[in-house]
Amino acid sequence: MSGLEEMSREEPIELVRAQAQTIARQEALISRLAAMVDALEKENAELRERVARLERALSRNSGNSGMPPSSDDQPGKAQPKDKPAASKAGRDGAKRKPGKQKGAPGTHLAWSDDPDEIADTFNHFPEGRCGCGADLADATDLGATARHQQIEIPLVSAQRFQHDLHTVACQCGTVHTAPRPEGVPEAAVSFGVKLQTLCVYLMVAHAIPVRSPGRPAPRRSTRRPRPT
Repeated sequence: MSGLEEMSREEPIELVRAQAQTIARQEALISRLAAMVDALEKENAELRERVARLERALSRNSGNSGMPPSSDDQPGKAQPKDKPAASKAGRDGAKRKPGKQKGAPGTHLAWSDDPDEIADTFNHFPEGRCGCGADLADATDLGATARHQQIEIPLVSAQRFQHDLHTVACQCGTVHTAPRPEGVPEAAVSFGVKLQTLCVYLMVAHAIPVRSPGRPAPRRSTRRPRPT
């Protein structure tokens, strides 16, 4: 007689219930383990990315990036590789001389004969007296024997502009006054928008201190402080 035939009617039911509870506990455990695996995989990916960033940072030095040579002494830093001597040599192995190489195209400021590009021409004559005693101002001009062109920007100077607001009377008796132009404040005297922009640029970009117009720049004292 088999074991099932010897069991009572309630025993198989209890066995099935116990198996169902075991399966439920295993499914819950599997779910928790799956969640733990997902969290570990995510953490592992973040750690791999962090390690890669650290390796890239440690591999940077003055030889392969714009970092200063003083940063090469930091702990764990990869030392820059010595540049091979062939990189500074020509194809024939000979060292290249500093400066322009033979056969390389040269660059220079081009001469211009266009009168529209020449703002002004200055004629220079010799001054003083000749060795014979004659005044060079009375000497005969033989023409320009040398010419030099210089590219320069004009001197920037502030100019004062006055805005007169006129008032007119219509035939009907209504009086109209011209409004102030845009950028002109109500004050009688003010700085223009372009001048204000230049001042802000000089203060921010070049750290020029702010002082009142017409006030001389402060002078540094050369006197030594008296002992206390």
